[in-house]
This record gives sequence, C-alpha cells and structure tokens, in this order.
Amino acid sequence: MDYVNHIEQIEIELTRLNAARSLVNVPRRLEITSSGRTTLLRDHTDSASAYYNRIKGFGPDDLNQLDTLLSHYPDAAPCFDLSPDHMTEEVTRALCGKGYLPAEQLAFLYVHLDERSAVTSAEFQIERVTEQTAETFIEWIRKSAGGLRVTGEMIARSREYFYREDFLNYMLSIGGKPASMGSMFVSGEEGYLANDYTFPEYRGRGCQTSLINKRLAEAAGLGIKRVYTDVEFGSASHANMERAGFRTAFLNTYWTAARSGLK
Repeated sequence: MDYVNHIEQIEIELTRLNAARSLVNVPRRLEITSSGRTTLLRDHTDSASAYYNRIKGFGPDDLNQLDTLLSHYPDAAPCFDLSPDHMTEEVTRALCGKGYLPAEQLAFLYVHLDERSAVTSAEFQIERVTEQTAETFIEWIRKSAGGLRVTGEMIARSREYFYREDFLNYMLSIGGKPASMGSMFVSGEEGYLANDYTFPEYRGRGCQTSLINKRLAEAAGLGIKRVYTDVEFGSASHANMERAGFRTAFLNTYWTAARSGLK
C-alpha cells in the first residue's frame, strides 16, 4: 500500500481544517495549490508559521523549479516537508544551498482496524465534545496553551468545528478536573489521530493510552478501516501509539530556513 500518498493527502485535509478552526485574532487564509508534483500550502495571514507555509512533495524532479516554488512565498520562508523517498543527496544539497537545514523529524504511523472495544481505567471519565461542551473544550485548549487569550469572536468563529462529524474531539477528566484531550479527523474510511495533550500533573498515568483506545474503538464502530497519526520520533507518544497497535510507515523530515521553526 502507498502509505506516503494516503497519509499525505489526509494530512493536507486535516491542515485545512486546522486552519479554519484556529483560535487566532485574524482568521487564517490558507491557500493550497499544486505546481507539478508539489503541493504548496500558504497562509496569507501568518507568514511566520512553518506549519501553514509548507512545500510538500518536493523531490529530485523539481530541482529546476526550486526558485519558482520559493517565489510563491514573498513574505515567508516555507518549510519543506520531505518524505524519505524524495530526500536524495541532490535535494539536500539544493536546500542547504538556499539556507535550509533539517529541523525536525516526525514518524507517521498506521493501524488497520478490526473489532475493538475501549479499555480505560475506572478513574478516567472520557466524553466526546458536543455543541453543549464545545466552549468548555476551548477553555481546555486555552489552558493547555499557557493561558492563550481567547476572545468571544474567536470562540464564535471556531466552536462549531469541535463537534463536527468529521472532527471528533474528546476530553478525559480525573475527579472532575481536566486531564487530557485528543481528536480524530475522519475522511471516508480513514481516520487521523491528532492534537493529543495531557496536562503536566497527569502525565504518566495512562491518559493518552486511554484516549487512543477510545478513539480507535469509535473509529471501528464508524466503519473506518485505517487510522493514521504522527508523533515525534522516539517520544513517549511514539511508544504509546505502538503499544496500541500502530506501526511506523515512514519518517518525514522538516527543513526550515535558519532561525525558522515549525509552528
């Protein structure tokens, strides 16, 4: 199976949704275009974000188009999101020549689903975000971001995204207090786990594992055949995903311009 193509396509869909739901003062204007075999993501409102200003699919066949691709970002230094089949010596030399360096690697994983049931600890209370609890969930997000300033306008613009049928969000509480959260994006018969976060005081207690199992069980119930995710290679999340049955499909390398970072 061509995991690179499947994962990259659903990850682009998720990025589009993430841009629309962002809790930001000025709504993002994410433009996604194609140039040959590459996909260009550009946020016209936030040139500093390497996540929303990315070039995907760049490879050896595109070397003569490098300057043209960069010209699509007059106010930004886009991140080159390179899959392993495209990261040749010629490509790396060309990017280094433009001042780019490998800044981060993410492992992309997959699992094929069968009949599953959620296995959670009795001390964990997991609920799916609904229209009635969307603002509570936004408050959890605000808290997880260190007290992010969230206005009423931002909430009104974003709240509906957190209880859509294609973007399922979950809150895990312990003793009535926020402990962990995570989401699942759904596209046809495929799903994508994302946005896992556990508050520091509750880490190491199995919260993420319970949320993984909960989402996989619900995915199976929805008839989803495969679920993907991405994690920092070698991280605790990587280990948790593998324990839940995920297998590594490939590693992507993110090349950013000097002093640039993935946002």
